[in-house]
Amino acid sequence: MASKTQVTEKRVEARGLTSHILLAGDSGKPAVLLLHGAGPGANAASNWRHLMPDLAENFYVVAPDLIGFGQSAIPDPIPGNIMAWIGIRVEQVLGLMDHLGIEKAHIVGNSMGGALTLQLLSEAPERFLKVALMGSIGAPAPRTPELTRLLSFYSDPRPARYREMMHSFAYDPDKFEGMDQIVSERYKIATNPDVMPIAEKMIDSMRTGIESLVMPPSVLGKLPHEVLLFHGRQDRIVPLDTSLYLLQHLKHAELIVLDRSGHWAQLERWDIMRPILERHFGAKSWN
Repeated sequence: MASKTQVTEKRVEARGLTSHILLAGDSGKPAVLLLHGAGPGANAASNWRHLMPDLAENFYVVAPDLIGFGQSAIPDPIPGNIMAWIGIRVEQVLGLMDHLGIEKAHIVGNSMGGALTLQLLSEAPERFLKVALMGSIGAPAPRTPELTRLLSFYSDPRPARYREMMHSFAYDPDKFEGMDQIVSERYKIATNPDVMPIAEKMIDSMRTGIESLVMPPSVLGKLPHEVLLFHGRQDRIVPLDTSLYLLQHLKHAELIVLDRSGHWAQLERWDIMRPILERHFGAKSWN
């Protein structure tokens, strides 16, 4: 049982990009790709490591550090706008699937990873099975004060500011288990002097161009995939309006609104999310 639930790390070269990925489960099982969000200091481990052993009971789970984050290599030249970053990540994910021998996969996209997921679905719909989006961007919505402060973090990257920003992700940060550790670990990543100048440019590209990630109804309405939308009722980073827009325009979509949950639904309400997500992906344990 331990071999099935162990999370391992690997570096992969595909399509000219070097990716650091987390893996769990048997490669003979249906694949699930997990795509994280874009807050300063984000990576696959902070988003997904805790839940990968659970999903690995039924699936082959792959979680990359998306290009520009974590230990995946920075492209040269550095992209100048957010759409170029998304385009590189599309190539990264499809290249990883090819390298790992994954013809088709279920996919989960969180926040910015949700916008990336929608772009993948529109460009390579035949590569993906069922879909889950969590607090996804890619829809028109007013910028919340918390999102505005997140996108301006590098103008004042002090620890107190980072702590404030991370606390805004949670429904109740004072009761959030491991919050201090998350803040400490992610702050070190966000302010690493080797990557900080690049991270600053990347986050700034989101600040100036995030609206270009909005998927038009004409594209969403053509997607054939079954999409399950999760959204924290108290999400202060990405408002519920984004998931309502996706619900309106996707051809096959259902929305689950999670109470007592902020932007980190997969950390705060995994007890509720897990059975719903696994049923959606056809896990044998829930059939």
